[in-house]
Amino acid sequence: MSSYSKFDRHECMGDDTRREILTIIAESDFKNWNLTNQLYGLFDGYLYDELLINAEGLPKQLYRRIIKVWAVVSKYPKYARYDGDSYTTEPAEAIEYREGMGVAEGKEYLATI
Repeated sequence: MSSYSKFDRHECMGDDTRREILTIIAESDFKNWNLTNQLYGLFDGYLYDELLINAEGLPKQLYRRIIKVWAVVSKYPKYARYDGDSYTTEPAEAIEYREGMGVAEGKEYLATI
């Protein structure tokens, strides 16, 4: 299994980056299944370590655009990492619970009452 980092795509990724990823997928003609899967994975908040390696061999301009997308996404804050057989996450953020609080956009919280 590939190594990857997880990020909050909904919080970090803008419309321009999402459109560019879809355009790159379409222009790559789905010839490389691993690359296509890893590009779609960006929409789920997965940044695969092998993304640039799998993009090698594409036309130069397309490869450069993938590098630009990777450069943007690699700067997003990561909350988990999977390396082969080990999985690490950031510890949950301790907050004070107040009546009426709901689930906070995919974040896990340790509530104190």
